Amino acid sequence: MEKYKISMKKKRIHTTLSEEAYRILQKFEGEAGGKNAVLEKALHNLDKTRYKAKISLRSFISTIRRIESGTPGFDNLIEGGIPEGSVVVITGPPGTGKTTFSLQFLKRGAELKEKGLYFSFEEDAEQLVQQCFRFGWNLSKYVEDGIIEIFGFSLLTSEEIADILESYNPKRVVFDSINIFSNMQDFRKSSSWRAVLKTLKKNKITSFMITEKQYGLEAKRFDNFDFMGDGLVFMDRVVSEKEDIFLIAVKKMRGTKIDGRPKLFRFSEKGIEVSDISPIGFTIFKVG
Repeated sequence: MEKYKISMKKKRIHTTLSEEAYRILQKFEGEAGGKNAVLEKALHNLDKTRYKAKISLRSFISTIRRIESGTPGFDNLIEGGIPEGSVVVITGPPGTGKTTFSLQFLKRGAELKEKGLYFSFEEDAEQLVQQCFRFGWNLSKYVEDGIIEIFGFSLLTSEEIADILESYNPKRVVFDSINIFSNMQDFRKSSSWRAVLKTLKKNKITSFMITEKQYGLEAKRFDNFDFMGDGLVFMDRVVSEKEDIFLIAVKKMRGTKIDGRPKLFRFSEKGIEVSDISPIGFTIFKVG
Protein backbone atom coordinates (compact mmCIF):
# COMPACT_ATOMS: atom_id res chain seq x y z
CA MET A 1 0.00 0.00 0.00
CA GLU A 2 2.89 2.33 0.82
CA LYS A 3 4.52 1.60 -2.56
CA TYR A 4 1.22 2.40 -4.30
CA LYS A 5 1.05 5.80 -2.56
CA ILE A 6 4.62 6.60 -3.61
CA SER A 7 3.93 5.69 -7.26
CA MET A 8 0.83 7.90 -7.23
CA LYS A 9 2.85 10.81 -5.90
CA LYS A 10 5.33 10.41 -8.76
CA LYS A 11 2.54 10.54 -11.32
CA ARG A 12 0.87 13.60 -9.84
CA ILE A 13 1.33 16.89 -11.75
CA HIS A 14 2.30 19.83 -9.57
CA THR A 15 0.69 22.86 -11.20
CA THR A 16 -0.66 26.32 -10.48
CA LEU A 17 -3.53 25.87 -12.95
CA SER A 18 -6.90 27.18 -11.89
CA GLU A 19 -9.63 24.65 -11.09
CA GLU A 20 -11.37 25.43 -14.38
CA ALA A 21 -8.18 24.93 -16.40
CA TYR A 22 -7.48 21.68 -14.56
CA ARG A 23 -10.97 20.37 -15.38
CA ILE A 24 -10.28 21.12 -19.08
CA LEU A 25 -7.00 19.27 -18.77
CA GLN A 26 -8.79 16.23 -17.32
CA LYS A 27 -11.44 16.40 -20.03
CA PHE A 28 -8.87 15.89 -22.82
CA GLU A 29 -6.70 13.45 -20.88
CA GLY A 30 -8.43 10.35 -22.18
CA GLU A 31 -8.32 11.55 -25.76
CA ALA A 32 -4.63 12.49 -25.76
CA GLY A 33 -3.42 9.65 -23.53
CA GLY A 34 -2.43 11.50 -20.35
CA LYS A 35 -2.09 14.97 -18.91
CA ASN A 36 1.48 15.41 -20.13
CA ALA A 37 0.38 14.59 -23.68
CA VAL A 38 -2.39 17.21 -23.43
CA LEU A 39 0.06 19.84 -22.23
CA GLU A 40 2.61 18.99 -24.94
CA LYS A 41 -0.06 19.24 -27.63
CA ALA A 42 -1.30 22.57 -26.27
CA LEU A 43 2.23 23.99 -26.18
CA HIS A 44 2.87 22.77 -29.71
CA ASN A 45 -0.26 24.53 -30.97
CA LEU A 46 0.71 27.69 -29.08
CA ASP A 47 4.10 27.66 -30.78
CA LYS A 48 2.42 27.35 -34.19
CA THR A 49 0.15 30.29 -33.30
CA ARG A 50 3.18 32.42 -32.53
CA TYR A 51 4.67 31.43 -35.87
CA LYS A 52 1.47 32.50 -37.63
CA ALA A 53 1.66 35.85 -35.82
CA LYS A 54 5.17 36.36 -37.18
CA ILE A 55 3.97 35.57 -40.71
CA SER A 56 1.10 38.06 -40.29
CA LEU A 57 3.56 40.72 -39.13
CA ARG A 58 5.69 40.23 -42.25
CA SER A 59 2.57 40.45 -44.37
CA PHE A 60 1.53 43.65 -42.58
CA ILE A 61 4.89 45.30 -43.15
CA SER A 62 4.79 44.48 -46.86
CA THR A 63 1.35 46.11 -47.21
CA ILE A 64 1.95 49.33 -45.24
CA ARG A 65 -0.13 52.16 -46.66
CA ARG A 66 2.18 55.03 -47.57
CA ILE A 67 1.33 58.72 -47.54
CA GLU A 68 2.72 61.07 -50.19
CA SER A 69 4.85 63.84 -48.70
CA GLY A 70 3.99 66.30 -51.45
CA THR A 71 7.68 67.18 -51.99
CA PRO A 72 9.03 66.03 -55.38
CA GLY A 73 11.96 63.64 -54.97
CA PHE A 74 11.56 63.08 -51.24
CA ASP A 75 9.40 59.95 -51.35
CA ASN A 76 12.12 58.19 -53.37
CA LEU A 77 14.20 58.19 -50.17
CA ILE A 78 11.55 56.32 -48.13
CA GLU A 79 10.16 53.54 -50.32
CA GLY A 80 7.51 55.70 -51.93
CA GLY A 81 6.00 57.53 -48.96
CA ILE A 82 5.55 57.94 -45.20
CA PRO A 83 3.94 54.97 -43.40
CA GLU A 84 0.39 55.94 -42.50
CA GLY A 85 -0.04 57.00 -38.87
CA SER A 86 3.63 57.85 -38.37
CA VAL A 87 4.85 60.70 -36.19
CA VAL A 88 7.70 62.31 -38.14
CA VAL A 89 10.06 64.81 -36.53
CA ILE A 90 11.14 67.53 -38.99
CA THR A 91 14.19 69.21 -37.50
CA GLY A 92 17.10 71.51 -38.26
CA PRO A 93 18.41 75.04 -37.74
CA PRO A 94 16.20 78.09 -38.46
CA GLY A 95 15.65 79.05 -42.10
CA THR A 96 16.11 75.59 -43.58
CA GLY A 97 12.61 75.11 -45.03
CA LYS A 98 10.94 73.06 -42.32
CA THR A 99 7.70 75.05 -42.40
CA THR A 100 7.55 75.07 -46.20
CA PHE A 101 8.19 71.31 -46.30
CA SER A 102 5.37 70.77 -43.80
CA LEU A 103 2.93 73.05 -45.62
CA GLN A 104 3.59 71.07 -48.81
CA PHE A 105 2.66 67.96 -46.85
CA LEU A 106 -0.71 69.47 -45.91
CA LYS A 107 -1.26 70.91 -49.40
CA ARG A 108 -0.77 67.48 -50.99
CA GLY A 109 -3.25 66.01 -48.57
CA ALA A 110 -5.80 68.69 -49.46
CA GLU A 111 -5.36 67.88 -53.14
CA LEU A 112 -6.23 64.29 -52.26
CA LYS A 113 -9.25 65.47 -50.21
CA GLU A 114 -7.52 64.53 -46.95
CA LYS A 115 -8.32 66.85 -44.07
CA GLY A 116 -5.37 68.53 -42.39
CA LEU A 117 -4.58 70.63 -39.31
CA TYR A 118 -1.71 73.05 -38.73
CA PHE A 119 -0.89 74.07 -35.16
CA SER A 120 1.57 76.96 -35.21
CA PHE A 121 2.93 78.13 -31.87
CA GLU A 122 4.92 81.10 -33.26
CA GLU A 123 3.18 82.39 -36.43
CA ASP A 124 -0.38 83.50 -37.11
CA ALA A 125 -2.59 81.89 -39.74
CA GLU A 126 -2.38 84.85 -42.13
CA GLN A 127 1.44 84.71 -42.21
CA LEU A 128 1.36 81.03 -43.09
CA VAL A 129 -1.19 81.50 -45.87
CA GLN A 130 0.82 84.40 -47.33
CA GLN A 131 3.94 82.25 -47.28
CA CYS A 132 2.12 79.75 -49.48
CA PHE A 133 1.28 82.39 -52.11
CA ARG A 134 5.02 82.74 -52.71
CA PHE A 135 4.89 79.31 -54.37
CA GLY A 136 1.54 79.81 -56.05
CA TRP A 137 -0.39 77.75 -53.49
CA ASN A 138 -3.86 79.04 -52.71
CA LEU A 139 -4.09 77.51 -49.27
CA SER A 140 -6.89 79.88 -48.32
CA LYS A 141 -9.18 78.01 -50.73
CA TYR A 142 -8.66 74.78 -48.80
CA VAL A 143 -9.24 76.66 -45.54
CA GLU A 144 -12.53 78.09 -46.85
CA ASP A 145 -13.61 74.62 -48.00
CA GLY A 146 -12.89 73.20 -44.54
CA ILE A 147 -10.23 70.76 -45.77
CA ILE A 148 -7.45 72.54 -43.87
CA GLU A 149 -7.66 74.28 -40.49
CA ILE A 150 -4.83 76.53 -39.29
CA PHE A 151 -4.41 77.46 -35.63
CA GLY A 152 -1.97 80.40 -35.62
CA PHE A 153 -0.15 81.58 -32.49
CA SER A 154 -1.83 78.64 -30.81
CA LEU A 155 -2.29 78.88 -27.04
CA LEU A 156 -4.16 75.60 -26.92
CA THR A 157 -3.41 73.09 -24.20
CA SER A 158 -2.49 69.53 -25.09
CA GLU A 159 -5.91 68.41 -23.81
CA GLU A 160 -7.63 70.87 -26.17
CA ILE A 161 -5.46 69.68 -29.05
CA ALA A 162 -6.46 66.08 -28.36
CA ASP A 163 -10.15 67.10 -28.39
CA ILE A 164 -9.71 68.91 -31.73
CA LEU A 165 -8.02 65.85 -33.23
CA GLU A 166 -10.94 63.67 -32.15
CA SER A 167 -13.67 66.01 -33.41
CA TYR A 168 -12.05 67.15 -36.68
CA ASN A 169 -10.72 63.68 -37.60
CA PRO A 170 -7.85 64.79 -39.87
CA LYS A 171 -5.54 62.54 -41.87
CA ARG A 172 -2.55 64.90 -41.65
CA VAL A 173 -1.37 67.20 -38.83
CA VAL A 174 1.57 69.58 -38.38
CA PHE A 175 2.89 70.95 -35.05
CA ASP A 176 5.20 73.98 -35.50
CA SER A 177 7.29 74.08 -33.44
CA ILE A 178 7.30 71.81 -30.43
CA ASN A 179 10.24 73.69 -28.82
CA ILE A 180 7.94 76.65 -28.20
CA PHE A 181 5.18 74.51 -26.74
CA SER A 182 7.13 72.19 -24.47
CA ASN A 183 10.50 71.88 -22.75
CA MET A 184 12.67 69.28 -24.46
CA GLN A 185 13.61 67.58 -21.19
CA ASP A 186 9.99 67.20 -20.08
CA PHE A 187 8.33 66.38 -23.40
CA ARG A 188 8.80 62.60 -23.50
CA LYS A 189 7.67 62.26 -19.87
CA SER A 190 4.63 64.52 -20.27
CA SER A 191 1.44 62.54 -19.68
CA SER A 192 -0.64 65.20 -21.48
CA TRP A 193 1.46 64.98 -24.64
CA ARG A 194 1.45 61.21 -24.45
CA ALA A 195 -2.34 61.50 -24.68
CA VAL A 196 -1.95 63.55 -27.89
CA LEU A 197 0.42 60.95 -29.34
CA LYS A 198 -2.00 58.19 -28.36
CA THR A 199 -4.80 59.99 -30.23
CA LEU A 200 -2.62 60.35 -33.32
CA LYS A 201 -1.79 56.65 -33.28
CA LYS A 202 -5.31 55.45 -32.54
CA ASN A 203 -6.77 57.41 -35.45
CA LYS A 204 -3.85 56.65 -37.82
CA ILE A 205 -3.11 60.35 -38.29
CA THR A 206 0.16 61.02 -40.09
CA SER A 207 1.84 63.95 -38.37
CA PHE A 208 4.86 66.24 -38.69
CA MET A 209 6.38 67.67 -35.51
CA ILE A 210 8.77 70.51 -36.28
CA THR A 211 11.65 71.12 -33.86
CA GLU A 212 14.51 73.60 -33.89
CA LYS A 213 18.22 72.80 -33.72
CA GLN A 214 21.12 75.09 -32.91
CA TYR A 215 23.46 72.92 -34.96
CA GLY A 216 23.56 71.30 -38.39
CA LEU A 217 24.09 67.83 -39.84
CA GLU A 218 27.85 67.96 -39.27
CA ALA A 219 27.36 67.88 -35.47
CA LYS A 220 25.87 64.35 -35.56
CA ARG A 221 23.96 65.03 -32.36
CA PHE A 222 20.42 64.24 -31.29
CA ASP A 223 18.04 65.50 -28.62
CA ASN A 224 15.02 64.04 -26.81
CA PHE A 225 12.62 65.25 -29.50
CA ASP A 226 14.47 63.20 -32.15
CA PHE A 227 13.79 59.93 -30.36
CA MET A 228 10.09 60.69 -29.97
CA GLY A 229 9.05 60.01 -33.57
CA ASP A 230 8.68 57.08 -35.90
CA GLY A 231 10.62 59.13 -38.42
CA LEU A 232 13.32 61.78 -38.31
CA VAL A 233 14.07 64.19 -41.16
CA PHE A 234 16.96 66.65 -40.78
CA MET A 235 17.01 69.83 -42.90
CA ASP A 236 20.13 71.96 -43.06
CA ARG A 237 21.74 74.92 -44.82
CA VAL A 238 25.44 75.32 -45.58
CA VAL A 239 26.55 78.89 -46.24
CA SER A 240 29.18 79.26 -48.96
CA GLU A 241 30.79 82.19 -50.75
CA LYS A 242 28.79 81.62 -53.93
CA GLU A 243 25.39 80.43 -52.66
CA ASP A 244 23.69 78.67 -49.78
CA ILE A 245 23.44 74.90 -50.11
CA PHE A 246 20.32 73.25 -48.71
CA LEU A 247 20.41 69.64 -47.51
CA ILE A 248 17.82 67.11 -46.35
CA ALA A 249 18.55 63.74 -44.74
CA VAL A 250 16.20 60.98 -43.56
CA LYS A 251 17.72 59.63 -40.37
CA LYS A 252 14.91 57.27 -39.37
CA MET A 253 11.61 55.94 -40.73
CA ARG A 254 10.17 52.86 -39.04
CA GLY A 255 9.02 50.04 -41.29
CA THR A 256 10.96 51.57 -44.16
CA LYS A 257 14.24 51.05 -45.96
CA ILE A 258 15.69 54.55 -46.18
CA ASP A 259 18.37 56.32 -48.16
CA GLY A 260 19.95 58.13 -45.22
CA ARG A 261 22.51 60.09 -47.21
CA PRO A 262 22.06 63.88 -47.20
CA LYS A 263 20.49 65.07 -50.45
CA LEU A 264 20.51 68.49 -52.05
CA PHE A 265 17.20 70.34 -52.28
CA ARG A 266 16.17 73.71 -53.66
CA PHE A 267 13.36 76.21 -53.42
CA SER A 268 11.70 76.37 -56.83
CA GLU A 269 8.77 78.51 -57.93
CA LYS A 270 6.47 75.67 -56.84
CA GLY A 271 8.09 74.86 -53.51
CA ILE A 272 10.81 72.51 -52.28
CA GLU A 273 12.25 69.94 -54.68
CA VAL A 274 14.68 67.21 -53.55
CA SER A 275 17.37 65.94 -55.91
CA ASP A 276 19.04 62.52 -55.89
CA ILE A 277 22.49 64.10 -55.50
CA SER A 278 24.48 63.60 -52.30
CA PRO A 279 27.12 66.29 -51.78
CA ILE A 280 30.69 65.27 -51.07
CA GLY A 281 31.98 65.78 -47.56
CA PHE A 282 29.00 64.61 -45.49
CA THR A 283 29.27 61.33 -43.59
CA ILE A 284 26.28 59.00 -43.34
CA PHE A 285 24.99 58.61 -39.77
CA LYS A 286 22.01 56.81 -38.35
CA VAL A 287 19.83 56.89 -35.26
CA GLY A 288 20.22 53.75 -33.19
